[in-house]
Amino acid sequence: VPSATAAGRLRPEAGLRGADVLALGDPAYPRPASGDRAETWRGRLTRLPGSRAEVEAVGTHVLVGEKATVSGLRAALEEHGRWRAVHLACHGLVDPRRPMRSALALAPTASEDGLLTAFDVLRMDIDADLAVLSACESGRGKLYRGEGLVGLTRAFMGAGAPRLLVSLWTVDDDSTAALMRSFYAHWAPKDGSAGLD
Repeated sequence: VPSATAAGRLRPEAGLRGADVLALGDPAYPRPASGDRAETWRGRLTRLPGSRAEVEAVGTHVLVGEKATVSGLRAALEEHGRWRAVHLACHGLVDPRRPMRSALALAPTASEDGLLTAFDVLRMDIDADLAVLSACESGRGKLYRGEGLVGLTRAFMGAGAPRLLVSLWTVDDDSTAALMRSFYAHWAPKDGSAGLD
């Protein structure tokens, strides 16, 4: 944990065990229209077909393509009890100067730009045993003296996820999908067996 405050916040969550895996992946990134305020990030992101196979292999509740939105994620979190895992397979956008503006790029809608920022995550309740941020550099942030590392990892912990699996570097779509399938086969098997703790 990054701080004693985070440890105190997460301690009650440590002994709980959820059910099912909420998996979101392969968000639909449309090509931006001229003058679109999200053009700076949308124009450089490509679809992640490996992430679709990844979430379909690991998830029991799956949001893909145009359904892989911020509002879709919020609704799934509110409608379900505790999850075994919340798995997000998408592009990660790190802002090293303003780490709370770092984001996971989900599918935009008419009313949402598709960016799930660290600020947004802090306003959510992530009731899950594990949050998996299967996105490039999702574990990076900015180190503040007395606070520790601030970014997406800290935001997910602040939202209630006691454990995180993140990446510190750029990752390949297909390799990540293979790694995640293997991880979940041992940790949260779909056959109903307990798996590893």
